[in-house]
Amino acid sequence: MSYIESFTSLRTRFSSITSLFPRSSLASSPVSPTLGSDGSQPEKDQHEDRLLLVSRRLELALEASGVGVWEYHPTTGRLIWDDRMRDIFGIASQSMPLDYSDFRRRVHPDDIAEVEQALTDAIEARRKLVGQFRITTPTGERRILRAYGVTHSMPGGERVIIGANWDVTKDVLLHEELREAEERARQQNQELEAAQTKLEHQALHDPLTGLPNRRYVDRFIERLKAATPSERKPIACIHIDLDRFKEVNDTAGHNVGDAVLRSISQALVALSNSACFLARIGGDEFVIFIQASNAGELASEIGSEIVKQLAKPISVDGREWRLGASVGIAVQDNSCEISQLIADADIALYEAKKQGKGRVRLYTPTLRSEFVTSRQLADEILIALEEDQFVPYFQPQFDARTLEIAGTEALVRWKHPVRGLISPAAFLPVAEKIGKLCAIDELILIKSLAALKSFEAQGFRLPRISVNVSAQRLREESFIAKLSSLHFSPGTLSFELLESISFDGEDQTLITAIENIRKMGIDIEIDDFGTGHASIVSLIELAPHRLKIDRKLVKPLANSSSQRKLISSIVDIARSMDIEVVAEGVETFEQIEILRALGCTTLQGFRLSKPMPEAEVVEFALARPWMHL
Repeated sequence: MSYIESFTSLRTRFSSITSLFPRSSLASSPVSPTLGSDGSQPEKDQHEDRLLLVSRRLELALEASGVGVWEYHPTTGRLIWDDRMRDIFGIASQSMPLDYSDFRRRVHPDDIAEVEQALTDAIEARRKLVGQFRITTPTGERRILRAYGVTHSMPGGERVIIGANWDVTKDVLLHEELREAEERARQQNQELEAAQTKLEHQALHDPLTGLPNRRYVDRFIERLKAATPSERKPIACIHIDLDRFKEVNDTAGHNVGDAVLRSISQALVALSNSACFLARIGGDEFVIFIQASNAGELASEIGSEIVKQLAKPISVDGREWRLGASVGIAVQDNSCEISQLIADADIALYEAKKQGKGRVRLYTPTLRSEFVTSRQLADEILIALEEDQFVPYFQPQFDARTLEIAGTEALVRWKHPVRGLISPAAFLPVAEKIGKLCAIDELILIKSLAALKSFEAQGFRLPRISVNVSAQRLREESFIAKLSSLHFSPGTLSFELLESISFDGEDQTLITAIENIRKMGIDIEIDDFGTGHASIVSLIELAPHRLKIDRKLVKPLANSSSQRKLISSIVDIARSMDIEVVAEGVETFEQIEILRALGCTTLQGFRLSKPMPEAEVVEFALARPWMHL
């Protein structure tokens, strides 16, 4: 008889005995054993009691743990299972005896080889059988079992394995779920970290160029400030501003503008080295910080190279663009006043642009003084606009043949409450810098038209009034709409456009504005002709009513035959195109005679009249004092 069969028989025997008694009587009033002659319990009864106790304990342990016990005879293939083993495998307890093939048929195909190898090792090498495998019950349910067994030799020498199996499916699945949950959590953490890294990169970098942005610059500055004195090195700041980038956006659109910015960014990266920190801090503004013992020298070299390289044409969408750049540089030695360094570089940049753009300026204390004065002037300009301190002054223009007044040019003056009357050269550059040139243009235009009506009401009919209009004003979206709301007679208003405005035919906004102006009956004049960009081709396309010869060409007229020939050529070209010619800066009677002889149609200058306030125009016109000089 096998070990399991013996134990099962014993367990059955005692179970049948105990079943004769109520469970309560066993618990509260145990049966009194038969006593021997000496009053002691017989040895056989004691042994059976001990077996009963062990049996009950083992039964309780097996029930509580759900462990099934088995015995395997490799020689015969006989396999003996207790009831719990049959329950684990899903086989009816009353079914016929089992053999190894019944067991093998239930094992998962992928686990058979491992299970059989473990059985072989346990038999041949007397190793403990420890393992885990999967089974499939008759109903198709998948279970995971854990196994433990030992090899034992029978009295006849046969080796058998006695072991136990228990169902760990729930434990394994729970473990797998926990492992999967842990893996998902790990992946989610990685994804979160990657997303956080990406978001931080996006927050610190310009999406268009990929360069660090202003926020990154702020962090960079904080790191510089936190450096110990021993860690600090001389540092330079290069502030770069593109000179004509706005024209690209205005004429070709933002897509082309973006492509140009990417190209420029790549050029700046190529010009930087390992000591440089390059960032884009605005639409067309960049900064480079350089930390090195020779930071000032490096900054000057890189700044000059930037101006040189960015002056070259940039090809985008089959068209070349010439932008150029202005550069301001400031240098500090072992200082943590980075904010001041940036401000100094900005001052140097402002000076570079003021001097004509396309150049490099190094900060000096003198520049700061000039800059502070300029800032103060900018504040005063804003106040002047609020308090209506800008007024038109009128300089009459005269017919070259008859010297009768043919019109007048309206010139802006600033009636400063402290410094008195200020000429435009002293404040218009600053007004342009702070974006208030259009506001001043508009104010002078409105006041000039009002003055034109006032003159007529006082008995003097002025044939025409000329007003300067900036390129910014022409490109202003609301410009034409505002003009349409004004009241004037066609032919009585003329707009003077500086020849420095590009008339290359590519600026569609400018061309459209001029066409609309002409349709309103407003004359077009090119001011300061001979000093700017106007060409014969642009004259043909623009078809202005008048050219104004710059005073620089008129001044040496009496003593220079070459100047007379030049003006004569200009007059001939204008006459062939039915364009009138106005000579500015006429200061002597001799100049009047020469210009009249050369064919100029209109004269303007101090010899005939200085600019005057509105209140003096009518009196001057009626008194005709220029005729008696």
